[in-house]
Amino acid sequence: MSDLLSIGMSGLLAYRRALDTVSHNIANANTAGYSRQRVELASRPGAGTGYGYLGTGVDVATVRRLGDDLISARMQTDASAYGRLQTYHGYASRVDSLLSDADAGLSRPLQGFFDAANALSQDPSSTAARQTLIGAADTLAARMRDTQAQLDAMDSEIDTRMRATVDEINTLSQALADVNREIVQGYGNFGGQPPNDLLDRRDQLLQELYSRVGISTSAQADGSVNVYVGGGQALVLGSEATALGVAADRYNSGRLDIVHAGGSRITAQVEGGALGGLLDTRREVIDPARARLGRIAAGIVETVNAQHAQGFDANGQLGADLFAPLRGAAFAATTNGGSAQVDVGFGDPGAFGDSDYELRYDGAAWTLTDLRSGGTVPLTGSGTPGDPLVGAGLELQVSGAASAGDRFLIRPTVSAAGGMNVALSNPSQVAAAASTASGDNGNALALAGLGNIGVFGGGTQSLLSAHTALVSGAGMRAQQAGMQLDAQAAVGNQTLAERESVSGVNLDEEAADLIRYQQAYQAAARVVQVADTIFQTLLQAAGR
Repeated sequence: MSDLLSIGMSGLLAYRRALDTVSHNIANANTAGYSRQRVELASRPGAGTGYGYLGTGVDVATVRRLGDDLISARMQTDASAYGRLQTYHGYASRVDSLLSDADAGLSRPLQGFFDAANALSQDPSSTAARQTLIGAADTLAARMRDTQAQLDAMDSEIDTRMRATVDEINTLSQALADVNREIVQGYGNFGGQPPNDLLDRRDQLLQELYSRVGISTSAQADGSVNVYVGGGQALVLGSEATALGVAADRYNSGRLDIVHAGGSRITAQVEGGALGGLLDTRREVIDPARARLGRIAAGIVETVNAQHAQGFDANGQLGADLFAPLRGAAFAATTNGGSAQVDVGFGDPGAFGDSDYELRYDGAAWTLTDLRSGGTVPLTGSGTPGDPLVGAGLELQVSGAASAGDRFLIRPTVSAAGGMNVALSNPSQVAAAASTASGDNGNALALAGLGNIGVFGGGTQSLLSAHTALVSGAGMRAQQAGMQLDAQAAVGNQTLAERESVSGVNLDEEAADLIRYQQAYQAAARVVQVADTIFQTLLQAAGR
């Protein structure tokens, strides 16, 4: 009698747990990251008798979390790739729009300057034509400054977003460390049974971390997971999280570095996710656009001023600078022991590049290294005002005393366009003539032709073609990023669909299970009822 009652009760308890689990699945059908759970039932050990083993009922063996570790890993790497591309494409598209816009771009004012010079060549004595040329030069310079300002604003925005993203990473890392601790406790408190909902929370936190930065993970025997970032620096170890931070770079150039505990800089090792996308955007989109824009600005200033100096103005004087000379930027390393400062001027446009450089002093001589190629740039001169260091189209003047090991970050063109200004305001100072002869238009014609003559790359690229390359390069980069983003979105959706097929809650299936377990529960209740009826019958028989 007691066996029958025990068997019935075991069924009631087991199917009650099954109904609880199905209800839990239905309640979390729309919960992000939730994995469907299923009760695994196991028959109790049989009771031996002289005529064989009799069943003793059923137990809940475990509540299994349905999932596939390989699919989860793919979802995480998909999130990292998508987070990077989404950020990258957003900025690449903005830069493309800025540079290619017919009204706000550089194309019209650049061509307009050369058109104004051509118009002056047709009436070289016209004060109005001279004033028009100065106005066109001023419009071009203003558009250069505005474009530089917008690119600079994007660069500052990237720094702001880097700070915010690092804060988000730290918040998620701490939350993951807390969940790790709860998971370890959960396994320990219930005989090694998995705390399924905590495991879902852990995977969801990992997914969010991956979307913000590329990480690697290592599952531990106690159920926790360790997380590493960059070149293997620990972000989460068990229940302990290590915060990332941001700090000024080694040159105080206004740029931020990502730092790990103890101040170690890991910027170069960070990749993937939104943070990696911000860093890649800065390296591959914003900086090149600013450097190439500055290269064009410096090329215009040096070429136009050089040509203008060969002509004669309305007063018979040699032409003065039409544009104010530009200066590059130099930043001293924070570890420098000397007091030296470096002034960056421009020389031969044919040698201009769009790289940054490191200038290093070894105690006896200066060395200039191209930071893009890693190659050493030949230098001449001593660095004094009368004998500047000359290399890569730059003229570097060193003031103050340098110590051995001192370094400087040289960024010649990255901000040069922001300093472009017109130096002339008097129309009579425009040098339209190639000689002092009345009506001479030779220099105006030469100025008008500067847009199409070879200036950069040793004379292989003109000012106008350099601008075309800048615009087309930005457009190509934005287009490629868009295609990659769409492709990654498709891959991510496919992986998500695979996950849903394995781990997602199907309400039709759950409804069917609900009916099935309800019927099983009712049948088990009937067993208990039958046991009670038999027991009552025995009591009545014994009482007669």
